Amino acid sequence: MYLNKNGDFELANFLYKTINSLMKQSLDMGTLLSNDQQKLRAYKEQTKKLFKDRWFDVAEALEFFGIIEKCTCNSHEKDAYCEICKGARYMTSSFLSPDSMREIGVFTNAGLSAELADKLQRSLQQAISDLS
Repeated sequence: MYLNKNGDFELANFLYKTINSLMKQSLDMGTLLSNDQQKLRAYKEQTKKLFKDRWFDVAEALEFFGIIEKCTCNSHEKDAYCEICKGARYMTSSFLSPDSMREIGVFTNAGLSAELADKLQRSLQQAISDLS
């Protein structure tokens, strides 16, 4: 469901859809809170704004680390749906291959083994110095 035409995992789309799903569930729960249409509308507007703002906070942090990048649609009308990013306004960085994502996953779980963590840290430092 979150694979592009090349079969690569679309991290930005996955995160966006996950956050968006949580927002929709919150909105649905909000309808149970009040029969007052004004309060309900205010609740929904605030909830949507909160979730969208948090998505962009997460996206900006991931962009800073080069994990995702802005979609080309970002400069166009913000309310229009984009087929490229599927509404997320961000895409997995073209510099981040599926193999790199697996390496990041291994590295983040490396705390289970001090030896593995040390080996990965040395490899990461070597790769960084090779790229510099």
